[in-house]
Amino acid sequence: MRSEYMNNLMGNSQFTWIRSRVTRLGLVALLGTMITVSVHGCKESKDYYDRGVASLEKREHDAAISDLTKAIEMRPRFAMAHFYRGRAYMGKREYDKAISDFTEAIEIAPELAIAYSERALIYYIKKDYDKVWENIHKQESLGLEARPGFLKALREASGRTK
Repeated sequence: MRSEYMNNLMGNSQFTWIRSRVTRLGLVALLGTMITVSVHGCKESKDYYDRGVASLEKREHDAAISDLTKAIEMRPRFAMAHFYRGRAYMGKREYDKAISDFTEAIEIAPELAIAYSERALIYYIKKDYDKVWENIHKQESLGLEARPGFLKALREASGRTK
C-alpha cells in the first residue's frame, strides 16, 4: 500500500511526465542495445558457424568443434551449430558428447529429423537398440526415411522388426 506522499507524487503531472519520459528513453536505449548486441552476436556466431562447418567438411574436427563452440557461446539456442558440433564429435568418436549435442539440437528444434537420424547411428554403435528404434521412429514421423541398409542391419542386430 502506497503512502500519502507516494500517492501525491505519483499524481503529480510533472513527475508522471518525467517518469514516463525516462521509462521511454530507457526502453529505447535498452532495445537499441539489445538489437545491436543481438545482430552483432548473430553475425559473429554465423561467421564461426560457417567456419566450423567448413572445417568439418575438411575433416578438421578439432577446429570445427572450436568454432562451433564459439558460435554456441554467442547463441546458445543455435540448433544447427549444436548439430554440426555433434557431427564433429562423432568424427572424433566422442559419442557421448555427440549425443549431448544432438539432444540439445532436438530440444531447440524438435523438427530437426536429421538429428534423430545421427543420434540413432550413435546408439547403434553403442548397441543400445531400443534407443535406435525410438530415434528411427521419430525421424520417420518427421518425414525422413531411414536408410534401408541401416534398417536391415538394425533388424538383424536387435532381433526386432520395428
